[in-house]
Amino acid sequence: MVEGAAFSIARNITNGIILQVCDLQKLDKKKEKKIEKKEKGYRKNEPSFFTMFASEFLGTALLLFLGCMGCITQVDNPAPTHHMSALAFGFVILLIIQTFGHISGAHLNPAVTIAAVIHKIMNFQTAIAYIAGQFLGATLGFALLKALAPAEYVGDGFCMTLPHEKITTLQAMAIELVITTTLIIVVCAVWDKRNAHNTDSTPIRFALVVVGISMAAGPLTGASMNTARTFGPALIYGNFKDQWIYWIAPNMGAILGCGIYKYLFALIEKEEETDSEEVQVHLEEVKQEKC
Repeated sequence: MVEGAAFSIARNITNGIILQVCDLQKLDKKKEKKIEKKEKGYRKNEPSFFTMFASEFLGTALLLFLGCMGCITQVDNPAPTHHMSALAFGFVILLIIQTFGHISGAHLNPAVTIAAVIHKIMNFQTAIAYIAGQFLGATLGFALLKALAPAEYVGDGFCMTLPHEKITTLQAMAIELVITTTLIIVVCAVWDKRNAHNTDSTPIRFALVVVGISMAAGPLTGASMNTARTFGPALIYGNFKDQWIYWIAPNMGAILGCGIYKYLFALIEKEEETDSEEVQVHLEEVKQEKC
């Protein structure tokens, strides 16, 4: 009698636990469906592929159109120093990030897009669209400026990035490599989760970073840090002298900058502890038997 009663109680307790497990699983399934619906809604609200391409195209076109317009010196007497062109490009970048940053991130630069791929922020296909928009935008933006500005203001060589005559091509390449690496380290810091609470003033901060680098390196290499920015004027003028510097150094800087930040400064995310194999097997058995 006692043994039978004890067995009955134990069976009822076991069944109760199993039913509770099944109920929890049903609740979890409902929660999963809600999360899936939310994710679908978020995906619907995300910019389309074409929208992000257009954002990078227009942003880079404005970079060349307005930035290079700020390099016109003939209207001033006496002519301004190179610091003014650095400020012009910096403030144009501020404008573009404020306008397009929430849409595509306002990369405006193949090196930044390469860094995003390395950081696994975007996939390879999206990166190709970004880079295509950047090269096309840079070329058409500069072409528009050349068509609208007085011919004597935008003569041959205007707004091109070329090494200073007193430095070698290898020195120019090293300078571009260092300054682009510095820029990419700043970009990685912006993407860092620990810096999330500082994003309210990202446009002005990033603009001032570009201004500082341009003021320092501009007289020596043009402080391009951006293959698309260099390519636009070079294509319009048909002058590809020392172009290889601005194709190799900035993109190597993207890889180097990401590597430095990732292995020296990035957080190492700890893997969440999983349940033991025995518990997982037991739950699977419960699902099959009672659910």
